[in-house]
Amino acid sequence: MAGIAIAAATIGTVVFGFGLTNSSTSAYAATPPPLRYSQAAKAASAAVLLQQIEKQAANGRPPSPAPASGRIHWKSWSLFTREDTGGDAESTLVPQDYVVTVHADGTGTEQQTIQGRSETHSLGGSRLSGVIPEKPKDFRAWLQSRSNVSLSDPMGAAQAAGDLLQRQILGPQQRAALLQVIGQLPGLTFDGEVVDRAGRQGEAFSATSAGSGLPTRYTFIVEARSGQVLGLEETLTETAGKLNVRIPAVIDYRTYLSAESVG
Repeated sequence: MAGIAIAAATIGTVVFGFGLTNSSTSAYAATPPPLRYSQAAKAASAAVLLQQIEKQAANGRPPSPAPASGRIHWKSWSLFTREDTGGDAESTLVPQDYVVTVHADGTGTEQQTIQGRSETHSLGGSRLSGVIPEKPKDFRAWLQSRSNVSLSDPMGAAQAAGDLLQRQILGPQQRAALLQVIGQLPGLTFDGEVVDRAGRQGEAFSATSAGSGLPTRYTFIVEARSGQVLGLEETLTETAGKLNVRIPAVIDYRTYLSAESVG
């Protein structure tokens, strides 16, 4: 957990004033540094490596439904940008902390902390509630039916995975099934071993999509022993458009710190 405080401190929040004559003269937002990957000598493809993690995550563990209720703690850092009437862009990097308590029907509470200020509000029933299938084919169909995105697109898969991890606790078989969804993404690559932004060891897998309007690399950080998705990152790879950032730029990352059953 010690790595969290360091990560938040190095990012900060950067706000720029308006009134500049054009966006090319605007200051750049201090986006978080890219993670450092250790390129391990692994001959297998990214999909095969994920399959190995899937088997290890579920091996010898009896099928178990997701807990009826639980507590989930995660953090995010996101780049927010707006334009003034002259076309100049203002970019602000906002760290956020979430503690979510959910029940079997998807209701619960969410405590959100932004810049030291916390608010707690009630959650309505979630479309992601209910019994989560354990078989990969059934899991994919279940997740697709509850998502308004394509699971075959890296952007859609990252969004669906993020929504799920922020509202549900997954058992070993469900974690393995989620990894299969990731493993089927077109153009998936293995980036290497990495220490995530919470100081945990993981393995990074990435795929690129222009679904957001800008070419973006979506990275899934996976703990090899348990199959747990530790984090999701979004990096602009070719152009920043009107965003005040230097390429390559990490514009969003989410770190999943804990997911525990309650009761």
